[in-house]
Amino acid sequence: MSDNQFRSAESARRTSAGAGQPSAAGWFSALAVALVLLGLGLGNIYIRATWHEVEDGVLWVSRADGITAAELADRAPAARAGVRLGDVLLAIDGRPVESPADVVAAAHAAGRAAPLTYTLLRLGSREIVQVRLAPIPQGNSFLYFILASVGIFTLMVGAWVRLRRPGDQSSLHLFWLTVAFFGVFTFSFSGRFDRLDWLFYWADMVALLALAPMLLHFTLVFPERA
Repeated sequence: MSDNQFRSAESARRTSAGAGQPSAAGWFSALAVALVLLGLGLGNIYIRATWHEVEDGVLWVSRADGITAAELADRAPAARAGVRLGDVLLAIDGRPVESPADVVAAAHAAGRAAPLTYTLLRLGSREIVQVRLAPIPQGNSFLYFILASVGIFTLMVGAWVRLRRPGDQSSLHLFWLTVAFFGVFTFSFSGRFDRLDWLFYWADMVALLALAPMLLHFTLVFPERA
């Protein structure tokens, strides 16, 4: 073997060995992503466990007269307080109501802690009633907590594999696949629709859209590498 051939072979060997060496940036990036997602996931679980949607049992719609009670559920909190069909809601706790969204915002702000004071317009006269909101039935919420636990476990497995083999490209693919599973199982909006809730909503949607193509690509590429 000539000198030039030997140097070329040695250079190729070093380049190949360097490509397989762990990358500190990749290691810390995977750790940071896993920790951030874990924090957000635990926050989502806490919100789902402690916050519950409440309502007054009235379908408020915008009409020419104002925000009007179009439908009223039987034995609803508002019905028990004295709200009737056709009542126009002028204010809640002294704050003017200009849209049905204002009613939802007031309910979210109050929760079940204290009754709300509704100022109503009924047949030309003003009426004031105290409405204590009631929680909306959420169905089987226990299933969410099981799936969220599965999502966290999946993320931890993917992060553990990535941190142990940071120089392996297949571990990177597996890590992002577990991130997608984590997003689908753990992120779930609560109904508060504040900024954090919208973050959970869109994170869930992005993970749901990314999961199928990532899983398909992983199943096609992994047998070749094996």
